[in-house]
This record gives sequence, structure tokens and C-alpha cells, in this order.
Amino acid sequence: MNSDSSICETAAGALYSNIINLDKVKAAHKPLAQEQLTCEADGNTAAAYACLQMWRCILFAGFPITPSTKWLETVATMVASGKCGTKKVKLLEAEHAVADYLAGAAAACRDLICATATSSVGLDHMTECTRSLGASGLGNVLLINVFRATANYPLCIEGDPSDTLAHRDDGWIQICCRGVQQIYDTILQAPCLGMHPEILTPVMPGYYGIKDSHRSSRLVVEPDAKVHAFQDRWIGPAKLPGLINGDTAMGNCVTSKFFQGFKIDQKRRMERTFELLPQIGADFEKTFGRSGLQFVERLYWPEDDVVDLAIVGMGPDIGTAASLIEKEESRRGLKIGVLGARLLTPFPRDEYSKRLKNAKAVLIVNQAHHYGAGHLTLDVTEACYTLKRRPTIVSCFAGMGGATLSDETWQKMMDHACATIGKEVKRIPPVIVHEGEVLWQS
Repeated sequence: MNSDSSICETAAGALYSNIINLDKVKAAHKPLAQEQLTCEADGNTAAAYACLQMWRCILFAGFPITPSTKWLETVATMVASGKCGTKKVKLLEAEHAVADYLAGAAAACRDLICATATSSVGLDHMTECTRSLGASGLGNVLLINVFRATANYPLCIEGDPSDTLAHRDDGWIQICCRGVQQIYDTILQAPCLGMHPEILTPVMPGYYGIKDSHRSSRLVVEPDAKVHAFQDRWIGPAKLPGLINGDTAMGNCVTSKFFQGFKIDQKRRMERTFELLPQIGADFEKTFGRSGLQFVERLYWPEDDVVDLAIVGMGPDIGTAASLIEKEESRRGLKIGVLGARLLTPFPRDEYSKRLKNAKAVLIVNQAHHYGAGHLTLDVTEACYTLKRRPTIVSCFAGMGGATLSDETWQKMMDHACATIGKEVKRIPPVIVHEGEVLWQS
């Protein structure tokens, strides 16, 4: 703490600048990597390394829950070893307490990053707090969600994005990652987005449990100094007071008359994501030589955006689809493109409109249960409303509960979508496909 501080009045209260010596916090950090390292790691370990490398990340709250537990174990092991300086781990009695702790710590000092990882019922137990954090302006909260299916009945611990999609209205920026390197890279960039003074919104990067959390592959770990330089370009000293460095005695209770203004401000900040995310992603690519944050991943996609069939999905299984396309194009005599969803909330509708404007049919693969056409289907369909010639929307459910999407399943879904090309179709009922067979049709 510094005694040499000045007072600055803001709309949210008085800000006592320099009361916290962030230079000392940064100096206390011990680097995980002095130079670029290449290692084998699973998704949870990659996510833990990214958090441990951030000098602003000094407090880790957590509660073990499958399949995110190894994130917490890795962080705790490294902190206990003393290899990461003076960072602290706080184990709490349940997930709701983790969320409360994160909110309090993040509010205490907006210049620090407060991180945790959870999954499924763990995220559900945090709901009271996560719904409030969305509008709080605490963009320094980082919640890594390891996608998992149902919590209790039938209990399934495998990767299924039901949990993250159920929380889309909490008001967080949600980003889907696939693969170890993309998980690491995304988590390094996430605070740059959430803590930007024009966004100030907590971020929830996520990846598929088991398929990515427990699968190992090659990981490039960047030097801590290089990571710090990148993040510091985007994360400046907070302009709003925290509990430690300012007076925030205005309170948080409002009547309906003023509630609208909070929601409008929340929407405005969230929409700034569309402008700033590509800028952060471009800077990351320039700095580290790998693709940075983007709205959508063009896995197999022509530069002119001209395809007969577009396939839209998310997570590691969409990579399998991309690997089949060259052979499928030859066999079917069609141009096929594959897009992997990255930014889930706010949903980048303009990007999908741009990519799908020439498609004749769009096959959308949903991997989470939905009573309607599917979470992803509804968003992509809305993105196509503005197109002069709308493609036929074909919605499939596959891979629910973490089931593998086999080559036969992808081929069956493509058969289903290709059958609509060139035909006048008003509505294609959603289907469930598993192991190459249609099990159910609406």
C-alpha cells in the first residue's frame, strides 16, 4: 500500500490513485517461463498455466468439480511449490462461496484479475452471483467453464455445452475454445477484453470437458514477460474505484425506474465487444504468430464465401468435420464450408450474415439439449434474416452428453442437409443423429 495517493472524483465515487502499488505486485511475480517452451499438456493444465503467468492474477478461489478439477490442482501445486511468487489459493466449501469470493476480491481492486474454473452444477450453484456480476462492471472476473452435461439426473460428466448455454443470459462474454493451444491463447486474451474500460464485463472462456480438458497435445508456452507486455497494452489502471482504492458507497439497490439505465449501459458495453475483440485478436497474432480471438473460426472455408453447404458447429468435433470435407466435396460434387463458433455471447450475427450470404443450405450442429431447434440454430437463423436470399436452415442434434461424432454421423447429417438443396422447403424439423442413424425427428 502507498500513502502517497491523490483523490479523483468519479461518477461512481472517489478514486484514490496509487494507494495500491501495482509495481510491487508485478515485481513479486515469479515467471513460469523465462523463454518460449514447448511441452505436452491437457486443456486444464494449459488453462492453469495461462492464469499462473498473469502477474495481475494473485488470488485463486476454487472448489473441485469434474472435469475442471485438474485446473485447480495444477494451480495449487504450482503455488505451493513457491514457483509463482506470492500467489494464494483459497479453497471454499462450495461453488456459491467461490462466486461470492470472486465478486468481493474483484471489487476490492479492479486492477487485479480474479480467476476460477468450474463446470456444470458448479456453474449452476454460482448463478445468484454470476447473474449479478454480468451487470457489475467487474470485467476482472475470469471464470473458466469446462463444459459438462447434466448435473444429477442422468448424471453425465462428459463434455456437452449445456452448462454454458444455460447461462447465456447472465450477461458474461462467452467464448468457446477447442484444442490445448487455443485454450491457452484464449485465456491470455480474455482479461484484455473484459477489463477494457469500454467493456468492463466478466468473461467466461470455455472448452469441452474430457474431449479437451483431459486430452493432451503439444502446447507452446510463451515467456511471462512477453505475456505481461501484451496484456499491459490492453489493461490499464482502472478508472473506477474498488473497495480498497476508492469510495463506492453509492450502494447497488435501484427501483425499476433506474433499472432500465443499468441494462442499457450493460448492452452498450457488451456490444463494444464486436469492435474490440478483433483488435485484440490481431495484436495477439502479431505478437505471438498464432491466430488470436475471432468471431468465428473458418476451418474449411473459401475466401469468396461461396459454398453450397455451410456447416456450423463448435468445439473439437467441428474439427473432425473439417477433416472430411475435401473427400465429401468430391463425392457430392458440392462446395462445402465449415465454420467453428468462437464468440457465443454476444453473438456476432453480422459475421454469420457475411459468411452465409451465398450458401444454399446451412447445417447447424447442436451438442446441447434444447426444446426448440437448438441454441446455435436460433442465433444463426436470426443472422440469416437480413439476407436477400436466405439459405435453408437444417438443424441437427448430435454429440449430446459428450458422445463422439463419428464420420458416419457427419455423413448422415450432410446427407440430411444436402437433400434440401435446390428444393422449395419451408421448414426442416430438427433431428437427433447418433452413430450414423437418425434416432428422432421433430
